[in-house]
Amino acid sequence: MSKKSGIWFRTILAIIGSLIILIPLLLVILGSLKSSAEVVKLDLRLPNEWMCSNYQTVFVEGKLLNGLKNSLLVTGSTVLLTVIAGSMTAYFLSRRQGRGVRALFFMFFAGLIAPPSMIPTIKLLQTLHISGEFIGLILFLTALYLPLAIFIMSGFVRSLPRELDEAATIDGAGSFLLFTRVIFPLLKPSIATITVFVSIYAWNDFLNTLYIISDSNKWTLPFSVYNFVSQYGTEWQYVFADLLAVMLPMLIVYLFLQRYIIEGMTAGSVKG
Repeated sequence: MSKKSGIWFRTILAIIGSLIILIPLLLVILGSLKSSAEVVKLDLRLPNEWMCSNYQTVFVEGKLLNGLKNSLLVTGSTVLLTVIAGSMTAYFLSRRQGRGVRALFFMFFAGLIAPPSMIPTIKLLQTLHISGEFIGLILFLTALYLPLAIFIMSGFVRSLPRELDEAATIDGAGSFLLFTRVIFPLLKPSIATITVFVSIYAWNDFLNTLYIISDSNKWTLPFSVYNFVSQYGTEWQYVFADLLAVMLPMLIVYLFLQRYIIEGMTAGSVKG
């Protein structure tokens, strides 16, 4: 196959792949703005009447604002703690030598494979009197996603020359200033990667939240969607509007940070 033919082949594959993703998304967007009679046809025609009131129904009847507030609190706090703890741990593991450090790294790496055990986790949260609270869920999700953050960030830290550390030390910077002023700002690609992944995972978390949070007032958006679909399962225009409203924040996060993701993942996989 010639070089030009290869380019055309990859272009066609990319177009087909894009259509596979974009057509269902377009169906959801258009369906969320149609009437109940039009939406059942599941076609790509524009609505005869644009039913923006569908979103009002979703936010009022589906109580999306309360779920949105809870999801923003849980997701934002989880991302913040994961980035801070992951970057500091990755810096320590990447700049230190010895069997103990290597054993600690492989123990964190095992966290990528081993599934969490909910019964001991719930018992521990009950002992600490944080079961059923946001802080308990946030700490659990942080611990769950921390191995991924450490794995990616460790590879990125190893790609940074040690001369940066030596120069900062000569200038009188201690370990904390060295990390916060020199190393952490250079971790932007890996931080963006972790932010996107952890945001998506925490935003869409259902089972862990179900186990830990029992108060319906503290439920996150996936529960709002679940309850709303159970009530309006035959009203597809409302279901589509509900799904789109829940999906939109994560799309915005991804669009803002996408240019850093490939760089962060490449460094984490090649250097890790």
